[in-house]
Amino acid sequence: MSGVEPLAIFGAVDLCLKYGGIIVSKYKAFQLSGTEIEERALAIEAAWMRISQQLDFLKRVWESLDKAYQELQARILSVLERKLADSFDRRKAIKYVYLKDTLFQAVQNLQEWQKEFDTTWFLILLMADSAIDSELKKRTRNEKLSTARHIRRVIKPDSSHHDGNDTILPQKDFESAEVFGIPFSSFKKIKISKGFTFILDPSEVSDSRVASKLATSILARDVRNLATKLREVDPNEFHLLKCHGVVPKNEPGTQRLLAYDFIFDLPQGDFEPRSLRGLLLSKMRYTLGERIRLAQQFATAIHYIHILDFVHKRVRPENVMILPTRNDPSCVGQLFLLGFQEFRAAEGKTLRLGHSDWSHEIYQHPDRQGDNISEDYYMQHDIYSLGVCLLEIGLWGSLINHDGTGNTSLIPSAQSKGLLLQKHFLSLAEQELPLSMGDKYAKVVVNCLSSMKTSNLHADGPSEFEDENGFLIGIKFIEKRQNG
Repeated sequence: MSGVEPLAIFGAVDLCLKYGGIIVSKYKAFQLSGTEIEERALAIEAAWMRISQQLDFLKRVWESLDKAYQELQARILSVLERKLADSFDRRKAIKYVYLKDTLFQAVQNLQEWQKEFDTTWFLILLMADSAIDSELKKRTRNEKLSTARHIRRVIKPDSSHHDGNDTILPQKDFESAEVFGIPFSSFKKIKISKGFTFILDPSEVSDSRVASKLATSILARDVRNLATKLREVDPNEFHLLKCHGVVPKNEPGTQRLLAYDFIFDLPQGDFEPRSLRGLLLSKMRYTLGERIRLAQQFATAIHYIHILDFVHKRVRPENVMILPTRNDPSCVGQLFLLGFQEFRAAEGKTLRLGHSDWSHEIYQHPDRQGDNISEDYYMQHDIYSLGVCLLEIGLWGSLINHDGTGNTSLIPSAQSKGLLLQKHFLSLAEQELPLSMGDKYAKVVVNCLSSMKTSNLHADGPSEFEDENGFLIGIKFIEKRQNG
């Protein structure tokens, strides 16, 4: 496989490992018990242990990797090399009075790079190669590689032993559940008799999805597969909740599938979940940093849904849960993507169904609006929908108004349709978004809104976001986010 030369990348990895090892060993020498300095030195050691194991794994599977992935990782590794070299130079000139600030910068550098690297890490799972499986099996103690191994196992085509039947939950266990509505959301919080609390993500099944025994069988299979894969996720990493199981609802007598409810584990905490729509409609204001962090979490969730080989199809603020993590009104909290009402396998048959509610349609690409859908649904359509949501987050305003009585309306600027609406969104992203979020964020939104070939007004060619299995989509999408 052509790409970045193995010797060059091996040299870069070895140099990073050398620098990192020296830096960690020197900072470990400061054994000042109970001090902030010791805590930061330990943070460096913990971060480096994780990074070094992933670098070693990357080195061993390098020649099995896709050329585009090699090129992306080579650029990411060069950033790490610069950060480590900078920390190495600082260490040589260190004096105790500056130690705390130097340690803080070292921790920050490693953690920032780790986030960038982790964004690309699970793309390895899309590559079919025995060398990757072999190396994953050898590394059982690394949490990141353990998560990769679990997900790799369930997404492989030959994972027939995962039929997903163990994800099906009996309806009777939830019939007496106490249900708590969450304003402006598609999901609910439930508490069952045993005292456990979950998030219920309901979905009615349209007639077209169960029009035949084959269609019903395919839908049931996809539901089980998604539930099985979501069981393996790390919520803090993927920004997807861990699936507890699925409750199918059948029509009495005929046993026709009417609905399926995904049941998700609710992370422990004392704070009530909200929807992103509720947050956008509230009077709360957040800093630039908090809004960017929220947008990054949102993009991460979409990225991982695609890695799991599904398209979401209904990306909008009502399907996004925000969970406060501490009693600080200035912090948004954690974002989790829900709303799997119309998902399907990435390679599955698309039904080309529109939506009668225009408050849903405005998040769809022009090719997917109205009653006469002209295009099949692809991963790029999710990226377009993400772009609309990121526009709302950046401008910190809702495209949909609620009058307090359950009625909704679109704000005047969102009442266009099709290509006119897309052009309006692009205009907002180009002219207003830079003023509130900066040029880099604005360019990311523009690229999301321009991701489809029929309206690729700003990307570098009609095929930039196109490929058959979603791998190059992931590469290009990450590059757009990083390069801004």
